[in-house]
Amino acid sequence: MDKRQKQLLDLVIETHIATADPIGSRFLISEAGLDWSEATVRNDLRTLEEEGYLTHPHTSAGRVPTEKGYHFYLSNLDLAKAKLSKKDNDVLGMSLKEAHDRELRYKNLAKSLAELSGETVLFAPSPEKVYFTGLSNLFGKPEFHALELVADLSEILDHCEQCLDQFFEEEEIDEEPRFFLGKEHSFGKMLSVLAVSSGPESLLVMLGPLRMDYRRNFALMNRVKELL
Repeated sequence: MDKRQKQLLDLVIETHIATADPIGSRFLISEAGLDWSEATVRNDLRTLEEEGYLTHPHTSAGRVPTEKGYHFYLSNLDLAKAKLSKKDNDVLGMSLKEAHDRELRYKNLAKSLAELSGETVLFAPSPEKVYFTGLSNLFGKPEFHALELVADLSEILDHCEQCLDQFFEEEEIDEEPRFFLGKEHSFGKMLSVLAVSSGPESLLVMLGPLRMDYRRNFALMNRVKELL
């Protein structure tokens, strides 16, 4: 992939994350202000699709990222530079002040995390006990409007303890939050998971679509890790 194609892929992914819409060449030229010809953009989009980074929904002339595309995008993000606003920091800080015991403190943080991220958050104080909040955030995403997908997700969440087993065994999440995309976890191929250890035998996990805001969600989860 050359530099121009990488720039184009980044633009398609970031626009899709923001809008949930398939992205076409005309949109990229007119709205993104690219100074390339439409023919060049079309050819590069076709190449990115042929190489597996984008796909073409049957009902649209635009393209959307694939799991491979998101992996490439995420691998090139400098997540260490992701920062939160003072307002976000204040909201998370207040979550701690309003609780007097460990479990309530974690539940408050999970609730604030779901509200700030717009995703679903699971807190597991132990492998046998799971609290989740923000389910309406997940089911409200355009990706999951189809009833069969809602049914599939509901069944998965009914067995979320089993889905969380792999994260209790992940040593890497002891140090900082880590993303797991699509086939890398058991919650379903349409989801991204961001997980971090919140103490001995406890976890905080964020669930969202593959098009989640990776920078912001990492910054939020990383701040929660610091507060804990």
